[in-house]
Amino acid sequence: MSRIKIKPIAMGLALSLVGLGALAASPDVFAKLDSDKDGRLIKSELQVPCDREIFASLDRNGDSAIDRQEFRTSGDMATYEDKGGIDEKGVQVRWLEFRIGRFDLQDGTFVTCNATEGQYPLEVSASPSDIELAKQTIQSRLAEDAMRLAKR
Repeated sequence: MSRIKIKPIAMGLALSLVGLGALAASPDVFAKLDSDKDGRLIKSELQVPCDREIFASLDRNGDSAIDRQEFRTSGDMATYEDKGGIDEKGVQVRWLEFRIGRFDLQDGTFVTCNATEGQYPLEVSASPSDIELAKQTIQSRLAEDAMRLAKR
């Protein structure tokens, strides 16, 4: 298999962007984002949302709001899309497009949203379990990259 293609995407909810990890967001971030203090986040409370698809992935119960539990247990805040087609040589190809985001509280004052997107090659005949393994591999590699950057 070939390499994962990764492209960081920066979308600040305030002014800044820092790092990426695949860890669950802290409740302090939730409190900062919850401007009306009703215990739920709606899209309009995210001034510049990390991504509408990522918001949807956090909204586990589909009620168009993210409660503390959904936010706390969201983990990777990721979207994945199984794609395929024919390459320039006429060969059938398949890949998993991903977009992974994380909210962070910077200096206790403002919230940033960081996103990384990319493509992970799949075998044309990849099964659902192969796709789940690819998702785990993506998460693992991004976490390793974040740890390496943090050590610098």
